[in-house]
Amino acid sequence: MPGEEYLLGFDVGTLGSKGLLINREGTVAAEYYVEHNVNIIRPGWVEHDPITCYWRDFIEIVQVLLKISRIDPRDIRCIGTSGLTPGLLAIDRDLKPIRPCIIYMDRRAQNECTWVKEHIGEEEIFRVGGNTIDPYFAGYKILWYLRNEPGNYNRTWKILNPNGCITSRLTGEAGIDHWTASQFSPLYDYRKGKWSECMCQELGIDPDKLPELYDSEDIVGEVTREAARDTGLAKGTPVVATGYDGVQSLFSVGALNDGESAFMYGTTGCWMIVQDEPRFDHRFINASNPSAGKYVILGGMATTGALVRWFRDQFGHLEMNMGRSIGVSPYEILDLEAEKVPPGSCGLVTLPYFMGERTPIWDPAAKGMIFGLTLSHTRAHVYRALLESTGYGLKHHMDIAKSVGIRFSRMIAVNGGAKSRLWRQIVSDITGSPQEYVSMAPGAPFADAYVAGMGVGVFKSLSDIKGFIEVDEIVMPDPRHYSLYSKLYEIYLKLYKTREKRLKNFI
Repeated sequence: MPGEEYLLGFDVGTLGSKGLLINREGTVAAEYYVEHNVNIIRPGWVEHDPITCYWRDFIEIVQVLLKISRIDPRDIRCIGTSGLTPGLLAIDRDLKPIRPCIIYMDRRAQNECTWVKEHIGEEEIFRVGGNTIDPYFAGYKILWYLRNEPGNYNRTWKILNPNGCITSRLTGEAGIDHWTASQFSPLYDYRKGKWSECMCQELGIDPDKLPELYDSEDIVGEVTREAARDTGLAKGTPVVATGYDGVQSLFSVGALNDGESAFMYGTTGCWMIVQDEPRFDHRFINASNPSAGKYVILGGMATTGALVRWFRDQFGHLEMNMGRSIGVSPYEILDLEAEKVPPGSCGLVTLPYFMGERTPIWDPAAKGMIFGLTLSHTRAHVYRALLESTGYGLKHHMDIAKSVGIRFSRMIAVNGGAKSRLWRQIVSDITGSPQEYVSMAPGAPFADAYVAGMGVGVFKSLSDIKGFIEVDEIVMPDPRHYSLYSKLYEIYLKLYKTREKRLKNFI
C-alpha cells in the first residue's frame, strides 16, 4: 500500500533462512523461506559458507519480498536480523569472510575446553560467563581458531555471529547484541554486560577483534550505496543489532514475563524460559541482557528438526516426490503415516544425540541410537520415534529445572516444526504439559521486524508485541499416553548411561 511504513525482519538458520515484512499493525505483508545446507567437514566439524548461506539468502529473500509485496523499498523504515547462535564468523577489514563460519553444532574445540578447565577452572568460568565449559560456546571456538589457524586469526578484523554477516555488509559496521554476546562465553561478563578483559587476557584473545556491543534495538548503521545496489533496498535505511534467534523466537510469541516459556521446534530444539533474575544452572545454556533486566535459560538439544530433515533426505524420497507432485510438504505426508503408528512406536526409543549433545548432558561424543528395532517396524515407526525423542529430551530438561527451582509456567510452541499438530501432541503427551500455539507467529523474523520498529520509534516497548499475538490452539496432554510414555522415558534415560558405560569398558 503506497505510503505505508514497513519493517523488515530476517533470520538465518541452520538449514535455511526466512524473511518477512510487517506493517505498523503487525500484519505480515510478505514472507519467504529458502533452504541451504551445512557442510559437515568430518564428524563434529560443521561449517557454513557465509556468502552462500547468509548474504545470498538475504539478497534472494529481500528481492522476492519486494516483488510479491510490491512495496517501495523507501517505505521500509528499518531492518532487523537474527541468526543461529553462537558461531564464529571471521571477517577482514573489507568485510570479507576469511574462512567458512564455524557454527554452534561444531565440536572441534574439545582440547581447548580441556585446557580451560585445567588452567582456569569451571567455577571461575561460570562466575564470569554464567555458562559451563563446552565447544558449543563461541569463546572456545575462537581459542581453537587462534591456536590452529594463526595466519587467519592475525588477518581477522572482527569476529561476528552469523547474522553479523548481514549487518556488516549492509552497513559497513561490526556489532553484536548483548543476548548473542552472552553466548561467546567465557569472553562476556554477564554481570557487567561487557567483554571481559580478564578472560581475553587469560585465553590470549585480542579483545579488539570482538565487535562493539549494542542493545537489540540500537541502530548499528544504515544501508550503504553498495548494499542498496546489491539488495534492492533503499540507501540510508537503518539497521538494528537484533541478534539471538532463540531469544527472538521466544519474544515473537509474547513470552516476556518471569516463568513464561517457549519451545522452539527448529533445526535444534530450544526450550527457553524468561527469568527476572539469573537463576542459572550449569546444565543449561544461560543468556543475559543486563540492560534489559532479563535473563533467559535455555535447554538446547543439538538435533530435533535436523533429525526430521535427515530422515526426509535419507529415507523420504517417496514423500518428497509425492509432495512436489501434489504441492504439499513431504513432512505433512510423513506425519500422516506416523499418525497410524501407536504412541510409543511399538517399543522404539530414540536417543537424539546424532551430533553429540548440548544440554543437559554436555557430551560432544554422545551418539544417536534407535533402540528396540524388530522386523515388524516400518519407516513410519522410525519417523514417529524420532518425533518422540524430542518429547523425551524436553521432559529431561523440565525435570532438572523443577529439581533446582527454576520456575516456569505457560509454554508456547514456536517455529516451523510447530506447524505439525502430531509433533506438538506427542511432546505434550510425553511431558504432561499443555502447549499453546500461535498459528500466525512466523518466529524470529517477526520479532526481528518488531525490534527494528522499536529502533526507529514505530513501536514503544517490547511488551506491546503481545497485542499482535493471539493464541488460537492449546494442545492438552492425553493422560493415557502420558502413562505409557513415562515408562519409555525411563528407558530413554537409562540408554545413555548404559551406552556410555559399555563404551568406556570397550575402550
